[in-house]
Amino acid sequence: MKRSDEMYEREDKYYDELTKCLKIGSLDHFKKLLNYSIDYNIFVDVRKIPRRFELISQLLLGCTERVSTGEISALGEQINILRFCNENGLLEKELTEYEKISVNKIKKDKLFLANIIDLFGRVTDSFISYIYLGLPRDLYDNFMRRPNEYFSDREELLYYIKNYFFNNYSIYGLVVRNLGSIKQFINTFNKNYTSFKNQEDKERLSSVEVSKKFIEFNIIYRTFYSGDEEEHEYRNIKKHLVSPENILRNLDDISTKDNYNFYSLSMVLLGGLGPQGLGFTYSTPKGEIIEICSDQKEAEAIIIEFKQFQKRKFLRKLEKELANLDINIDIREEIFNYLSEILDPKKLINYHHKDVIIRNIKEYLYQFDEFQHQNKSDLKNLFRDISQAISIILRKIRLKDQFITRMDLVAKDKIKSEDIAKLTSLKGKSHYDVLRERFFFQYIVDWIYQIYLKEKSIFKKEF
Repeated sequence: MKRSDEMYEREDKYYDELTKCLKIGSLDHFKKLLNYSIDYNIFVDVRKIPRRFELISQLLLGCTERVSTGEISALGEQINILRFCNENGLLEKELTEYEKISVNKIKKDKLFLANIIDLFGRVTDSFISYIYLGLPRDLYDNFMRRPNEYFSDREELLYYIKNYFFNNYSIYGLVVRNLGSIKQFINTFNKNYTSFKNQEDKERLSSVEVSKKFIEFNIIYRTFYSGDEEEHEYRNIKKHLVSPENILRNLDDISTKDNYNFYSLSMVLLGGLGPQGLGFTYSTPKGEIIEICSDQKEAEAIIIEFKQFQKRKFLRKLEKELANLDINIDIREEIFNYLSEILDPKKLINYHHKDVIIRNIKEYLYQFDEFQHQNKSDLKNLFRDISQAISIILRKIRLKDQFITRMDLVAKDKIKSEDIAKLTSLKGKSHYDVLRERFFFQYIVDWIYQIYLKEKSIFKKEF
């Protein structure tokens, strides 16, 4: 009996500790405690965690408060919290009849279902119920309860969030803008492509070699925004670089509803959001054209992981470049053998690895007496040549060249247009992450606004 009391006491303390972790948002410690449950001889039942829904709600609302102060990246933290809850079953519960009907209704929306599975993996009805009913209600109540320094009127605030917020914002160091409709883009493309083909036919008849695979055209975008209690219009001209092969190949999919993909459309050469007026555009399942680019001035801020090599291919190229620079064959063999040992064959090598590789080579060669006593000037020239050889292989490619190369790969069926957003990233967040998270929050704000309209309608009937 005493042992049973100790067990119950230990279990109570365990769940109290889990509750504390949720309260302060220490999800890593929460996860460690879950893993330690076997050591404590405890079978974890999340339903025994006191106030878990309330505490999860507080964590998510805390992110919302940070977003309202300009820390937009907190939206990503909301996604991470929800992902954590889904992975650990923290939102599981018995659904009411109303919740079951609501879940079955929203599951018929193929785009929504594809989006949450894409973001969170396998999901349960309880999780869907919270996303569809619980989260929007919590956020709505929070919006209505707390004052806002920019919007004294609640309806104006909710209208702004629904119709404007996700059309122009910055997150993860990336600027995101909704340029307009895919229909406008496709219509403009078709007109310019027809002109291009006519010109191409004339050149063929004149026996002029035609090698142009890309076309450029301008689009005037009309962006609407709210201010001074009025809606204003902003016009912006953007020059697009487009691969006709990419557009024509994916035209049906780009234009089709219920297709959960984000297709690469163009590179913006003039009027873009990023450095030097550059940008990249993608289609969305809602028929929008979205431009994304770095909000930093340095071109290096835009990381496009394209020029990368497997270990064997990299070493072959390095050996060739070292030979071209007339570096002693013995030194070449030492470097080649050393790198063969230390480079991970499963890890792709790109220009981010350049400095580490050069540093490793220096440290390795300095172990030998012949290098320790060699003329410093000679050593400097040697390492300069080695650095030059590696730079030639791993050099960064101009953004325009990268875009053109990727479009060529699409034409050759080497990569898919809808996968390009996954290859373009900044600080660990890809354009694809931004697009799918934006798509998710568009649903959330729509449901928040629906709650507002419903309660407004009820209020009018009562009074």
